[in-house]
Amino acid sequence: MKNFIENSEYTLDPQTHIWARANYNGIPYSDGEDIEQRIATIIKQASDLSVLSTELRQHCTDWPSRYHLSGTRANILRPFVEVLSADVLEIGAGCGAITRYLGECGANVLALEGSPRRAAITRSRTRDLENVTVVAEKFDLFQCNHQFDVITLIGVLEYANLFTADENPTHAMLTRVRSLLKPGGKLILAIENQFGLKYFAGAPEDHLGQPMYGIEGRYSRNQPKTFGRKVLSDMLKQTGFAVAEFLAPFPDYKLPVSILTEKGIANQDFDAAALAWQSVRRDPQLPSYCNFSLELAWPDIFKNGLALDLANSFLVIATPKNQPFSDSHAESDVLAYHYSTERLLHYCKETRFELSADKNINVIYKRLGTDHQIGPIGDDPLIEFDCPEKDNYSNGKPMSWEFIQIVTRDGWTIEEVVEFIQRYISVLEQLLLKSGATLSLSSQKVPLPGKFFDLIPQNIIITADGSPIIIDTEWSLREDVELGQLLSRGLMMMMYSITKFGKNLTGRIFSRLEFIQSVLAAAGFAMTEKEFSHFIELEELVQAQVAGRPAHETLRWSPQCPLPMYNLTQALAQRDQQIIILYNSVSWRCTRFLRFIGQQAKRLVKLP
Repeated sequence: MKNFIENSEYTLDPQTHIWARANYNGIPYSDGEDIEQRIATIIKQASDLSVLSTELRQHCTDWPSRYHLSGTRANILRPFVEVLSADVLEIGAGCGAITRYLGECGANVLALEGSPRRAAITRSRTRDLENVTVVAEKFDLFQCNHQFDVITLIGVLEYANLFTADENPTHAMLTRVRSLLKPGGKLILAIENQFGLKYFAGAPEDHLGQPMYGIEGRYSRNQPKTFGRKVLSDMLKQTGFAVAEFLAPFPDYKLPVSILTEKGIANQDFDAAALAWQSVRRDPQLPSYCNFSLELAWPDIFKNGLALDLANSFLVIATPKNQPFSDSHAESDVLAYHYSTERLLHYCKETRFELSADKNINVIYKRLGTDHQIGPIGDDPLIEFDCPEKDNYSNGKPMSWEFIQIVTRDGWTIEEVVEFIQRYISVLEQLLLKSGATLSLSSQKVPLPGKFFDLIPQNIIITADGSPIIIDTEWSLREDVELGQLLSRGLMMMMYSITKFGKNLTGRIFSRLEFIQSVLAAAGFAMTEKEFSHFIELEELVQAQVAGRPAHETLRWSPQCPLPMYNLTQALAQRDQQIIILYNSVSWRCTRFLRFIGQQAKRLVKLP
């Protein structure tokens, strides 16, 4: 491999295998000693260190472990895989999640990390990759005479205030980055958007934990600081980056499942908003209550041309060279990427939406493992996985959008949901007829072909003329699927995609289980507890096969948990009301007690 730091003042530590200056103490940045020690132990003991390692993913039990170990982190760089096989400087390697991906891409990687402990974890994560060099050093003190083809700043630029000693730290960092790039080199930058829609909805500022902090511009000189699109774009130009293309990762850059290009956002024939609103509940940092329903807001945000300005995060590729990119997606007609990576490697895939020469939209699928890696799966799998190379794009609305429109409105009724279920069954009958089968779907016991297992409303597009079109049905049961199973599965998946239900007309607050049972019973498909438990067990087994985790860890659907029904204002009002009720109750009891004490005191005074 290329040694970027030969003849430098850095020496190699024989124990940690990281390079550092003598007596370097590091920067004051950490997730906490206990957390980082836990991550270090997990990585040290792991036998599979790869980006999509099932072994590491099984340790994703909380936010810190998910952030440092999840293979979904690497999705932020997957659109640029074609440029990641050259000399790459990664600034702010953290615990090595992105470093690992860069190394697997074949890049000659110099990973720079200010914390010696984190740098050691990064080296441990890449210990089998000889093309990775890890240096513990502050960026503004980093000594290197080499220029790089690619430099990454993933979740780093916002910390310039803390670790760059300059009057204008952000400009200083970008200027230094520019000097370390080859003339035609590329900067890949990911950062939160100061004006991301989820922050208007009440999500706390990522670094300081306070709602509205960034939106109100309350950042001080010694705090992390994020930016809006125009300010960030202007800074890139001012520091020598002639060309910059913005992309929008959803739900944000940390664990992105979808990434939209500017072309995709602008294309009127492509429903880019669907990728945004369907990702809302995929954000583990989203608060329990928001000021409004993000899934309802995104479509109109896109219609009004505000999607990029209000994206929760930015992904930017920039270059000093004043000419269009010629070796990345920027010169292609890619509209969007979607990634499915929280699975066994056998099932991980990339979905790419792109314009063909005749301006039709094609859907291109790519399995993320090599033929050697994915191989056969299991001895007796419940399901089969279908990943075609290509499909046609279908313009229309997911059928699940109709369900969302019903239950997010105050005054919705079970009867309205039943009408939706009846339309869904009618669509299933049409699709059965197209496949050459004639079935009357009048009982939950009716068996449907196993290929219908994934034919839930989210995977049915309703076109402008009302025709149903199947999309992305990647799973098939090896046996028939009962109608009751399919209906239960569809309701459960749609229920999970909603941040806030409206108030039911009757005022009843449904648990998740009660909602599904009530809808199915009213639709004429009443199920016993035993029947429903059987469906849940089958879903758990399927999810376990897909995720490679024990069945009891996969679904965790909390059947007794009430449907989410409050926005932030309502939740606070309910809390305040409960406090008032409690206060009044305590006050009343205290008053009675004091009255009793007074009466007893008077009685004692009268005694001889």
